[in-house]
Amino acid sequence: MKKPSFPLRLLAALILGAAWPLAFAPFAWWPLAIALLFGLFWLAITEERPQRLAALGAGFGFAAFAAGTSWIAITLHNFANMDWALAGAAVALLAACCAVYAALALWLAGRFFVGNGRLLALPVLWTLVEWARARLFTGFPWLATGYTQTHAFLGGFAPWLGQYGVGLATAGVAVILVYMLQRRQSRPVLLGGVVSLLVISGAAMAAGSVSFTHPVGKPLRVSLLQGNIAISEKWNAAKVSAILHHYVNMILQTPPDTRLIVLPETAFPLFQTEIPSLIEQLQQWSATHRKILLIGIPEEVGRKYYNAAMEIDGKAPLRWYRKEHLVPFGEYIPMPVLLGPLVHHFLPGLGSFSFGDGPYALPVDGQKAGMTICYEESFSRDVRKGVREGATFLLNISDYAWYGHSIAAAQSLQMAAMQSRQEQKPDVRATNTGITALISPHGRVISQLPQFVGGTLNGAIQPMSGETPFGRWGSLPYLLLSSVLLLLALVLSRRQSSSRQ
Repeated sequence: MKKPSFPLRLLAALILGAAWPLAFAPFAWWPLAIALLFGLFWLAITEERPQRLAALGAGFGFAAFAAGTSWIAITLHNFANMDWALAGAAVALLAACCAVYAALALWLAGRFFVGNGRLLALPVLWTLVEWARARLFTGFPWLATGYTQTHAFLGGFAPWLGQYGVGLATAGVAVILVYMLQRRQSRPVLLGGVVSLLVISGAAMAAGSVSFTHPVGKPLRVSLLQGNIAISEKWNAAKVSAILHHYVNMILQTPPDTRLIVLPETAFPLFQTEIPSLIEQLQQWSATHRKILLIGIPEEVGRKYYNAAMEIDGKAPLRWYRKEHLVPFGEYIPMPVLLGPLVHHFLPGLGSFSFGDGPYALPVDGQKAGMTICYEESFSRDVRKGVREGATFLLNISDYAWYGHSIAAAQSLQMAAMQSRQEQKPDVRATNTGITALISPHGRVISQLPQFVGGTLNGAIQPMSGETPFGRWGSLPYLLLSSVLLLLALVLSRRQSSSRQ
């Protein structure tokens, strides 16, 4: 059978990439991730030129991120006053940058590996570039393969190898299917492929059944406030008083047995130095009712400003968590001398926050909350900082109102659930417009509020003590495994090259 022309194969890569977001929340068709990688890897083994392999990877990656992160255009249009064409161009630029990683994975596979060695290298390289993408240039972990398996059986590897190890298993399943199709005339190969798939599935389910953490203390009663404040009102000086009154009323109406009340990111949209009397009154109320308040509020310290969470525990001194992993071009401006004037043209006043430096866990009623703000929760290395400081549960405050009625909030919730599964810690998430939720230590969403309604989510979590292998060593086991597999792939490639010669 004649191989399709390269333009047709490039078109196929684009179509496969455009379907990639369907494997993630809110669609969550997790088997589709395996099917799409199967298609991409099949294209990769039918092409020998590294440059063309890079083009196939770039096509897949560009289409995937153009479709999967299109919600960024909503923010740029609604709040940066960009027309839709310019906002779309910005999304395309981001997609092109992310596509470089997929292109690199396939180029490396074609440049250094052949035959069975390439098959073995493909899933390793695919997840290694995802790992790199989450770290280089501040990082962007969206649409990483492992997140598709958050609620699937392959997610059982999460406490051991993290979500990149889960992604490696997912891509591994895809490449086994490619090998079986490639050698479909060989019964031993087909039988070996079936056995391999059963082994991976059984190992994943067995791995997911192991508990590394255990309950500590009594359940913690929490109330999560979803204020549902529109961005256009939130930063309107004329609306500040009404917003503060709204949240104070919500605080006063929480159930008597609530121990921890959590407000979203920047729920109080002004510095703590501007409302000292209100904070003093909340401290008095906290002491009287024996409730702890965790409030998203910008913090002013000297000439530095932080996107922060303020903890009020009676008359005790205020405790703070300062966001460390800031959003580029939102909370800070890279290369401010060069890019500052351009950013301030569209969003005056943005880019002025400073980087926090810990602590990453706050004491809460004898327990410790591993803190993150906004998209920090999408970065496993950021979540681990609180766990390494002894967190017994995770706590995140966010505001996804910036992204309107899009898939961004659902994608974020899925990533948060994976963090819980990796660390085997419950997660408490309070957001302005949703999705406010409680997540179990195994990544299951216990309860949640609907989006774009105001309300309070009342419930309880059981704090958990102990560390998973991932919580203790991070990505090191995954990286070691990947290194071993790549060395084996190189050996196979050299042997096959020698036999051909």
